[in-house]
Amino acid sequence: MSGNTCGAVFWTDGKRDAPMLPDYPLFGKCPHCGAILWIKQQKEVGELGMWSAGNSDAEKFADAQPALFPTVQDYAGFLKAGMNDKRKERYVRLRAWWAGNDQRREASREMPLDSFEIENLRAFITLLDEANDDDRLTKAEALRELGEFAAAEKLLAAKFAEQMKGAVSFIRDLNQKRITAVQEM
Repeated sequence: MSGNTCGAVFWTDGKRDAPMLPDYPLFGKCPHCGAILWIKQQKEVGELGMWSAGNSDAEKFADAQPALFPTVQDYAGFLKAGMNDKRKERYVRLRAWWAGNDQRREASREMPLDSFEIENLRAFITLLDEANDDDRLTKAEALRELGEFAAAEKLLAAKFAEQMKGAVSFIRDLNQKRITAVQEM
């Protein structure tokens, strides 16, 4: 992992909250009309540099705002329409999982997954490759959050790269304790 992760928080679902290394999603919600869209597919009409405040370029885009992070409901509606690109579907399903868990990260009590979140996680794990260490750990975490502890344990018992052993051990401990909630690592 590169970049300044000072003050970062890492979660069992793979999300990283790092104030010094902000997340720039590929997918967002228009702050003006509420449309859910792929950022790169939007027509670029101009660019504001980091130091543009106060110059004529900044005035041209006075109402410009960054894309918003979609809600779980936004993701559900978007996925309902269907997708034919597995890479994009995987990305959207991961972000939907994180959006659902964001509620849990902020809550002081355990919250069960809703029907969309369960359906989303089940679809998401079919897009993961168990031959890849990262995917296998992600799938084990998803299965743990679904309460499928035996299936998660089977994946966690496999051999992982040395640098992943701490995360594997942490998630395995939660799995053995039958804890389904997303956790800070």
